[in-house]
Amino acid sequence: MTITNKNLPTPTEKVIKNLRQNKPNPNYRPMIYICAPYTAVIMNNHEVIKQVETYCRFVYECGGIPICPQLYLPRFLNLRNYCELNTAVFIDVVLMRKCAEVWAFGKPTGDMKWEIKKAQKKSQPVRYFTESLEVTK
Repeated sequence: MTITNKNLPTPTEKVIKNLRQNKPNPNYRPMIYICAPYTAVIMNNHEVIKQVETYCRFVYECGGIPICPQLYLPRFLNLRNYCELNTAVFIDVVLMRKCAEVWAFGKPTGDMKWEIKKAQKKSQPVRYFTESLEVTK
């Protein structure tokens, strides 16, 4: 996270602060859906997995709760099995709907574009970031 002045919040910290407004619990953290390469994680690409973990840490450090199904679901679902993959897609959409926003990291892959379209169809806010965690849109 880049901060030029320790007293000034980053744009993402401002977003989280706005999402916290009017919440009675001072410890409230909004859930943020992590939109990142899905297939590469399923294929056990360790470099991509580490990058996705970095995205989750970034959301956490900004004050959000990262929701990242691609790191969670392969632990107990066989995503190479068609039925279990369909279940995973359903779970992804359910989790996405519970989140305040969708944050997309890096150049959108086919999987990510599908998730972004799902979010936009329900008018769910989508924010875009580079792989180096800079806001792009």
